Amino acid sequence: MKKLRYFFKITIIIILLDFILTFFLISKLNFYDIFYPKLDHRIANNIYHHSFRGNVNTYDYWGKFRYKFITNSLGFKDRLNQDIKVKTDLSKRIIINGDSFTEGIGFEYDDTFVGLLDKEFYKKDIEILNAGVASQSPILYLKKIKYLIEVQKIKFDELIIFLDISDIPDEYYYNRNFDNDIKMNSFRDISQEFLLKYFSSYLFFDIIFSKLDIFKENLFVRLKASKEFNISFSDITEEQINLYKSINVERGNWTHDEFYWSLHGMQGRKLAEKNLEKLYNLCNKHNIKFILIIYPWPSQIYFDQQSMRHQIHWKKWADQRNIKFIDLFDYFDNTKPKEIIKKYFIPGDAHWNKDGHQFIYNIMKKEHFDY
Repeated sequence: MKKLRYFFKITIIIILLDFILTFFLISKLNFYDIFYPKLDHRIANNIYHHSFRGNVNTYDYWGKFRYKFITNSLGFKDRLNQDIKVKTDLSKRIIINGDSFTEGIGFEYDDTFVGLLDKEFYKKDIEILNAGVASQSPILYLKKIKYLIEVQKIKFDELIIFLDISDIPDEYYYNRNFDNDIKMNSFRDISQEFLLKYFSSYLFFDIIFSKLDIFKENLFVRLKASKEFNISFSDITEEQINLYKSINVERGNWTHDEFYWSLHGMQGRKLAEKNLEKLYNLCNKHNIKFILIIYPWPSQIYFDQQSMRHQIHWKKWADQRNIKFIDLFDYFDNTKPKEIIKKYFIPGDAHWNKDGHQFIYNIMKKEHFDY
């Protein structure tokens, strides 16, 4: 019993010393901010799960990218802080909504396809707003647009939905965890942040284990890529590893993999249909034109998928409702998949690079913004 009490005393003393040492270190050098840059502009939202803080001017991070990140009063990514009026002073207002592709993750607003469209068509008396946020899906599009229309009373003429491949598994996930996820994430994030900020030993071990996890993951990816392309472990190149990573993002596999179609694809798509139907009806009620757009990930380009589960399905769905439907799959030449993926996507990632955003901007001008 004495040994146990002694152990607890020593443990408490160590914790207190750690806390005091960390407190004084923070006043000189904030290790937490060095290793864990602030992302407090990305916030939980009780109505539509998560969003951006309004009128921030900060930096965001995506992989190796560090870039200027600005929002307007609605919490939408923008080129400058500005108050968005209920009714635009221009002749027309268009809201574009989607997930990380629409947000333009990894790039400043002016380098994203929405930012390029906004800059171009503002001169033609058209206001374009970007409601895109990473990891949104149809249930969140519905909740956000409903809130904008019915609570914030925002007036707009068109809603363009960029339906992502990952929206389908995300829809399945949110259906199961929406309410609990907000509460649990908030508690977990607050607890984690406190420990990392105020206990150097916890921060130190977290960094070490994170680096070890990255090293281990890189070895596994290298091994998997060498098997995929039938190249020896030592001879495989960084470019080949990046290609493997781009075409093997799990959430994009439901279009062509039976396991993931059964796991979350089938149910996720049904839920997406239901929520997009509600969103379409909401737009009709308020005389807002509804446009649906789909586009491929590197995996769909590489494996040459003409998917009944996605392209054909959503075209039929849109045609039945007389919705304008734009399929961007055909613009990505799948006869040269490796070249196309290298040209338009971030290395080792499923997202568009700067040239990819320029490419989508040019297509959208042709397909929809032909004013």
